[in-house]
Amino acid sequence: MNQLGLAIIGSTGVIGKVHIDAINQIDSCRLVGVNARTQEPLRAQATELGVKQYSTLDEVLADSEVDAVVIATPHPSHEEIALASIAAGKHLLIEKPLAVTPGETDRMVAAARSAGLKIGVTFNQRFRPQALKMRALIDEGAVGEIYRTSMITANFRSQDYYDRLAWRGTWNDEGGGALLNQGIHGIDLFQWVAGMPVSVFGALRSLKHKVEVEDYAGAMLEYANGALGTLHCDTVQAPTQQRIEIFGNDGALFLDGATLTLHRLETPVQEFMDTDKTIAFVSPDSKSETFDFEPVGNTHAPCFDDFCRALLDGGEPLVTGEEGARSQELVAAITLSGCRAKRVSLPVDRDEYDALLAELQETRRLP
Repeated sequence: MNQLGLAIIGSTGVIGKVHIDAINQIDSCRLVGVNARTQEPLRAQATELGVKQYSTLDEVLADSEVDAVVIATPHPSHEEIALASIAAGKHLLIEKPLAVTPGETDRMVAAARSAGLKIGVTFNQRFRPQALKMRALIDEGAVGEIYRTSMITANFRSQDYYDRLAWRGTWNDEGGGALLNQGIHGIDLFQWVAGMPVSVFGALRSLKHKVEVEDYAGAMLEYANGALGTLHCDTVQAPTQQRIEIFGNDGALFLDGATLTLHRLETPVQEFMDTDKTIAFVSPDSKSETFDFEPVGNTHAPCFDDFCRALLDGGEPLVTGEEGARSQELVAAITLSGCRAKRVSLPVDRDEYDALLAELQETRRLP
């Protein structure tokens, strides 16, 4: 079969190595070469893999064997690399988050669309079988119209985690904390299955770590149909927790870690509420089904395969640039709301958010 030629920018980092492992598991692409700032580790890596060593980005972009560039560098560098790659006619697969601000994602996606190129984002959690099943159940109407959502994504980090690399936990070099970095995979999955709210009211705290950014955040979400939701994201909670709850007129879905449970109501909520004459306080009966899935290793592999096959077939990847920008939009809205102590409608005002980030970068602390 045809194979897409890929080059990885930031190949010697932890994420770059994860991407290389994913490429080695699939046959829809091949690794043409690698690029990183540190030349000696790069040289050793290229030799070990038997691929080209690119000392500069310009060398990557000048190689006709490279169909798509994989960006595995820290996200503050994404926009510059992406725009240069688009100008050179390269498709893009970008590690989460897509960029630092919604304005940056706007420019990246618009440039790619204008050039007829594709952007994919490695929100690989969408390729977990539990996530795919949850989305399928919602799409087929298993829970009916949604009226409440809830998400907890708690990813514990020690102070040493932040202290090991100077850019971590800073507004200037990271542009956000628990929401934008550690929690965005869960936030992306949450909005993918539950939908995007129209407004949020958020709160941010630097609760337990000595960092500039938030390590603890929460928000109330309001949806277009009047439904309400809650979102909690932190790097302080122990034990850690990943849970999504979705309640609808016909049932409920709970994704708790790797376990997905569907509760089908025997009588829809509204019908039961309008017709039940029972004196005791009861709710509709339900039948529960828990879905079992085979263990999945590297979910980056199906994410890469989906992106490459979409390009080879002329289609769109599951996580397009527009899709990948949605979770970032939600993070920005919660951040703006929490810092300004006000309700924020989506999409966020780009100028207002950029002004806030500049302020945070200057003061180096939450308001």
